[in-house]
Amino acid sequence: MIVTCPSCDTRYRVDTDAIAVRKGRVRCAACGHGWKVDEEALTLDEPARPTLRKEPAPADTAPRPVGGIEAVKPHEVVRKRAETRRHRSRQAVEGAGWAVVAASCVLMLGAAWLFRVDIVDAFPRTASAYAAVGVPVNPHGLEVRDLRATPSEDEEGGLVIEGLVVNTTGRDRITHPLRAIITGQDGDVLVEWVVMLDSLSLPAGGEEAFRSVLADPPEGAAELEVVLAPEG
Repeated sequence: MIVTCPSCDTRYRVDTDAIAVRKGRVRCAACGHGWKVDEEALTLDEPARPTLRKEPAPADTAPRPVGGIEAVKPHEVVRKRAETRRHRSRQAVEGAGWAVVAASCVLMLGAAWLFRVDIVDAFPRTASAYAAVGVPVNPHGLEVRDLRATPSEDEEGGLVIEGLVVNTTGRDRITHPLRAIITGQDGDVLVEWVVMLDSLSLPAGGEEAFRSVLADPPEGAAELEVVLAPEG
């Protein structure tokens, strides 16, 4: 005869005589649920043969699954679930670990970009590494901006050179003299001179305007450039 567990719906083919001896009480090998088989089910295939002699219960009274497929025992189900949880936990830990590595790399790259001037200042050889990736770094942290040249109103034929020196870093920077250079059409240097700043240092983000007058500009002047001229 065939019985079905009311808890997990696992079906079993069982011996009618064995069920009759146990008074219809069986236990599911898959989920451990115990129940009593209805008397109508006992007579489904063939009636149980009554007996006046008390017979011992068979050693293996667990129902046999239908179709020859063994039912999964409760402890095996628990073990498989535990293994699944451990596997998912390992995956979660590994995923978190890779996320930390990725975040660390992003932070390091961000720091290398934000503090590139300080890094090159402390380790001058790193300037070549920044230049190799297309990020030239000024180790002095000072830039010349808003450079312009206009005719002098006070001196006939003179040329006024003006601009700003800006501290582009987040800390105080020592100032350096400037070198003004005028070149010709062929790139040759026609004249150059030194421009001094008033301040010995500039605060973070600070700036200082400079002004210089060239009384006798050379003929054929084509380009003006003002650069930092660190001493030594």
